[in-house]
Amino acid sequence: MAGLPEVIGLLHRADWTRLSLSAAVRFECDRDLLHRRMSDGPPTGYRGALTWMGFGRADRAALLIAPGGRYRLAHQDEAGLDDDRPVPELFCPSDLLGEHVLEILGPVTACGRDAIAITATPRAGNWLHDRVEAAVDAELGILLRRKETFQGQLLAVTELTDVTMNPPAAADPAGFTAPPGGHHHEGLGEGLRQAFSGPDWEKAKNVVGLAAGGVGALIRYAPRLPGHDADRERVEAAMPSPDPDALVPEDGSLPLDDLLYLLYRSGEPHDLSATLHEWHDPTPIVARVPEETRSAGFGGIGYFLDAVTRGENVTRADARLRISGPDRYRVDYLRRVDRNAARVVACDGERRWQVFQDRILTGSAAPLRAWVVHLVDTGWLLRCRLSGARDITYRGRRARQLRVTRARGTRGLGAGPLMFFPADAIVDDQTGCLLRLISYTGDAPVGWWELDDISTEPGDPDDFRVRVPPGARTVEETGNPLTDTVAVIPGVKGTAARVAAETINRTVGAVGAARSFLDDLRGHR
Repeated sequence: MAGLPEVIGLLHRADWTRLSLSAAVRFECDRDLLHRRMSDGPPTGYRGALTWMGFGRADRAALLIAPGGRYRLAHQDEAGLDDDRPVPELFCPSDLLGEHVLEILGPVTACGRDAIAITATPRAGNWLHDRVEAAVDAELGILLRRKETFQGQLLAVTELTDVTMNPPAAADPAGFTAPPGGHHHEGLGEGLRQAFSGPDWEKAKNVVGLAAGGVGALIRYAPRLPGHDADRERVEAAMPSPDPDALVPEDGSLPLDDLLYLLYRSGEPHDLSATLHEWHDPTPIVARVPEETRSAGFGGIGYFLDAVTRGENVTRADARLRISGPDRYRVDYLRRVDRNAARVVACDGERRWQVFQDRILTGSAAPLRAWVVHLVDTGWLLRCRLSGARDITYRGRRARQLRVTRARGTRGLGAGPLMFFPADAIVDDQTGCLLRLISYTGDAPVGWWELDDISTEPGDPDDFRVRVPPGARTVEETGNPLTDTVAVIPGVKGTAARVAAETINRTVGAVGAARSFLDDLRGHR
């Protein structure tokens, strides 16, 4: 029977763009439970819910796939919200890697094919499901069946039936064009664009744009106001030169199962302390973003981006990290671009503290949300295309060097701290953490992260607590990310940001808008 490393390798390498098959697809979901799970705000894994809510409680579809990324998915009732990928719950199973704990149940037969039964449970966080049962095709790595549950209740089932490999229809290009008068399903991105349109949404966009533009103007001109400290304490530096050089597309082969398993295990609780360094060059990014956002109708946000990056080149930040689990950590920032950002973020398993310039934000224990966690828990790399896997020694530690690119069919989506690809990663051979990660836009590096001074010795429990001095101003978290973010901004900028946030919360009504959107999807059959 295949072991866990082999199954992880199967799931990671599953590539629907090389397949030639036909199958019937069966969908089933509990729409009432799904709506309850989504009504309090979209949990992790909600993209699948948007697909399920596009049809009724049950649906069937005919699927045809040909090599080169061609497919046709014909729903029985011409309903459904299609993605840029065919049934991603089954054909893009890498979403189960990195943030789930997998368990192998044993060999099974599904659709007449040899398969491996597995379960997957989320490591941490608020997921749409709390358990997944799946049958992994022992040859292709795709899922033949996927059942998602929450607190023992069926949430959704997606499965293939009547699978035929290399069907004659896959060789006919005409089979992948819409018939005259046929119903065309837009991808998820286009569906969302159409959903958030019309006069009401235009008004909301104007409000958001005006609020962001106002904040941008304040950021740009506030340093000139009387009594305002013009020194923003920006820490600028030159982007380092890579040594060793980043891998090129022709370097190396696909990573072996042992390396993929190392990335998977990096998400397990373990003790690690290290010094972190980060460099960013926003110039190649911002040159594109304002025009794109303005074309979507958010001119104020484009002005905001211009303002916050005005006059910057390369910036550097340094921090000291100690971590012992998903809710036991401490990050002390030694040097940071924004002096108004948190100086310390710590959690002892019961409470979390975020220490800012003139106040402390406190709340219940929660996973570390900062980018640094992606350097320690590197399972997110399993959702990308990896190549190279060259054995090297980096700063005295044995390591593997990888080239990282987007997974097929995930254009526009980031992974871990990456929004731009390709990337070059150096993975520590002992802990699975990232010793170095460089993100590129074209040939220009836009982000650089690295860890050094690594230790795996256990820390003192007191290291994860913050002693609040008498008289220190504390603010309790509300659970609203926008409200909590602006609550800790000091001075006149903080006042303006809180006014803007209040306007956005009141006018756009984010939760109400999300519920209305789901109701619209529910009624669109």
